[in-house]
Amino acid sequence: MTFFEIMCANILSVGMTAIFYLCASLLLLGDIPYKNRKHYYSIFGAGMLYIFALSLAGTIFFKTGLFATPHNGGETVFDYITICAMMLFLRVMYEKSWGTYLATSVFLHIMYDFGWNLADVFAPNKFYHLEHMSDRRQYLFYEWVVVPFCLFLVLLLLYKTRAGKLFGQWEEQKLKNTVLVFLGLYPVIQQAVQEAVEISAKDMGYNPATAVIFLLIIYMIFIYTGREEMQQRRIEEQNISLKQQGAYIESLESLQREVRRFRHDFKNMMSGMYLQAEEGNLEAIQGYIQEMTEDFDLQVGSQIRLMNQLANIRVTEVKGLFLEKMKIMQEEEIRWELEVLRPFEMTRLRSTDLCRCLGILLDNAIEEVKGREDGRIHIMISSQNDYTTFRIKNTLYSAVDFHKLGDHGYSSKGQGRGIGLSNYKKILAKYERAMPFTTIRDGYFIQELKIQEG
Repeated sequence: MTFFEIMCANILSVGMTAIFYLCASLLLLGDIPYKNRKHYYSIFGAGMLYIFALSLAGTIFFKTGLFATPHNGGETVFDYITICAMMLFLRVMYEKSWGTYLATSVFLHIMYDFGWNLADVFAPNKFYHLEHMSDRRQYLFYEWVVVPFCLFLVLLLLYKTRAGKLFGQWEEQKLKNTVLVFLGLYPVIQQAVQEAVEISAKDMGYNPATAVIFLLIIYMIFIYTGREEMQQRRIEEQNISLKQQGAYIESLESLQREVRRFRHDFKNMMSGMYLQAEEGNLEAIQGYIQEMTEDFDLQVGSQIRLMNQLANIRVTEVKGLFLEKMKIMQEEEIRWELEVLRPFEMTRLRSTDLCRCLGILLDNAIEEVKGREDGRIHIMISSQNDYTTFRIKNTLYSAVDFHKLGDHGYSSKGQGRGIGLSNYKKILAKYERAMPFTTIRDGYFIQELKIQEG
């Protein structure tokens, strides 16, 4: 076969591989963020470059005999070329760390090997003589029907087992260097395992046991790191629970003091009301009752409402964030309100990213009203109609340039600030369905974050 014929055949084969990698990466890493026409063009161009580069490299390796080097050295080198190319392709699609790109590329490579091993079940030890028409038809059926079907089964397995959720937890753990080194050595270890069990790669292609063994090892790593994540979450939940209990105790002590004060005042107010009743002054009695009700609602009812609103926040990390900021605002004697219209139980954003975003908005609001007697902060959380909305409203005392708002280094409070909102925009850029909104209304600076859940 000529160089051109081999190149064309490789383009078809690598194209099928690229489609598998693309679908599998979407299952593992989720939707592509910040979608727009320019980004789509970049992804398409990177995909075409990926297919052409690997097809060219494969053709050169085949024509020069590198695939036939001892101990499958050529195949190992080509595997590393494939992994590196996939890492660069993922870099165009997502904004992740290089460790995540490496782990994802190796995992996709293992799953691809597993799909081919599954296809080998339908044609074990089968050699095709392409000069015979019957063998050629069998080869084409195997190459373009059996293999794609088995790769589809692998994708279905990833979808049904919710591998993306497990992979996301693993990614949040910040992959350890030892794990990354182990994954990076997969092509070398694969060949070593093949030779250890004395199976010739030249006769059998990929060793089915190798991919299965690596899948089991990676699954064990997933389970181990997932267990670490669960233990860490348990510790965080316990800490947040302790904070919440402390807040409840402080609220109960405050309620007790207010009830004692109200009880003392109640006796004096009742004495005054008794005299008004003897004189038949109904308007004065009504005024007394209204004053008592408003005083009770202001001093006692507000504390009860706050605890009820906190109870409606069911996401542990977010509740912990609000408890921490609530303590800061109490220490700074900032008047604030929390309104949770419906129980907030889940959202599309990762809890770490959501807490970072809310923390930035709350810190900015606190910074703006701190030390101001008439300063107020109002926080609202709404979960309805397939949307989750967070709105943080604070009294505004500074002039704001909306054209520069969110730029790195810009702040209405002076130089050396303005990093928070630029980080806020950078975090939200990863989520297509997260929509930030900023406005000024009636002397209030309003920051709203709406997340489409459906």
